[in-house]
Amino acid sequence: MTLWLVLWLLVVKPGGATACPRLCVCYPMPMTVSCQSQNFTIVPAGVPYDSQRVFLQNNRITELRADSFGFETQVLWLYSNNITWIEAGAFSNLRVLEELDLGDNPSLRRLEGGAFRGLEKLQSLHMHRCKLATLPHDLFHKLYSLQFLYLQENQLHFLQDDLFSDLVNLTHLFLHGNRIRMLSENVFRGLVNLDRLLLHDNRIRQVNRRAFRDLGRLTILYLFNNSLAELPGQTMKDVQGIQFLRLNGNPWSCGCEARPLWEWFRKARISSSELMCTSPSPRRGQDLRFLREMDFALCPLPDPGSLAGTTTTTFSTKTRWWFSKHKPATSSKAMYQKSSETVKAFPFSSGKNQHLPSNPSTSFSAKYELSEDEVALPKLEPEEYWANYGNEDASIRCFELECPPGYDNPAFPASSSSLATPSLLSLLALSTVTLCLHLLFG
Repeated sequence: MTLWLVLWLLVVKPGGATACPRLCVCYPMPMTVSCQSQNFTIVPAGVPYDSQRVFLQNNRITELRADSFGFETQVLWLYSNNITWIEAGAFSNLRVLEELDLGDNPSLRRLEGGAFRGLEKLQSLHMHRCKLATLPHDLFHKLYSLQFLYLQENQLHFLQDDLFSDLVNLTHLFLHGNRIRMLSENVFRGLVNLDRLLLHDNRIRQVNRRAFRDLGRLTILYLFNNSLAELPGQTMKDVQGIQFLRLNGNPWSCGCEARPLWEWFRKARISSSELMCTSPSPRRGQDLRFLREMDFALCPLPDPGSLAGTTTTTFSTKTRWWFSKHKPATSSKAMYQKSSETVKAFPFSSGKNQHLPSNPSTSFSAKYELSEDEVALPKLEPEEYWANYGNEDASIRCFELECPPGYDNPAFPASSSSLATPSLLSLLALSTVTLCLHLLFG
């Protein structure tokens, strides 16, 4: 019995200790295998099957194949390696994996469509700083448990429609520091539980009016440092739960196209960054949020029954009065542009049609037919409009229907009726003089 005890101590116990891979360190409770910074070029063999955490970061691993992982683990770190290729199904044996970190692999420029097949319990996926240029349309297929997705600081130019449609439990999506140029209508479809969306430091010029329609639970949205000149009227209405919004660092255009966003800010109670106007020149340097209602007095009002933010030519009383007092020498029938995306219309052609999608199915323009009353309104030329832009309040003392009798607004020239009064007095005076002369010399 003594001999058997010695053999058990010498053979069985050391055998359990040697289960840890060479050059790695193993810890119990929870079972952890640490193989970091050992210059491994492949995933080392001999990792215990019941390992809960496996750390392989800071090595020189170049490929991940379907047979690379013969163990069952919950946390797998592979960041800061030289991974260039991941075979489809490479992680399919890791059925209980909850966290996978592949960040800081600058040679990982593309991924196979089924790279993450089988990871239906994955909750956190890190792929930051990998120089990824594109993502396969089925890359996140069936990752129903994913909550955190880190894709920042790659080289993504475009996000396909329905790319994230299976990520119904995703709460955090980090896409900042890429080269994304536009957000399409269905790019975020399915993200019904998303809480924060980081899109700053990209090149976004266009956001579809329905791009955020599934993001009803979004509380944090970062879009600063992009190339946005405007946001469609419907876009922000779909994120009513927003609490923190950053839109600074964009070349905002504060003409009529800014009215939907300005009106949204008037009703929203959120923490927001500044929105500095870059155009038109009279508005440059002003904060879009703090413009006055009269700054949009000449703009067609958005149609309240339209989700697209299209316009009607319904003018306010103040606007009609402003027109009546500023009749130019000639009058012509004004043409208005009706856009399915944003409020584009001016009382004159601005010569700018910025950032409209090239796809005719997503945007169209048509000539707007005016009613008889609106035809009577004269056309306002650009020079006259900008000469009075921003000074409307200073010149308006009272509305036409509210002015007291005999009120004459000094800001505007006398009307034709006021000019007729002196002529009548002159005629009466001349008649009186003629009558007197007739009586004297009759």
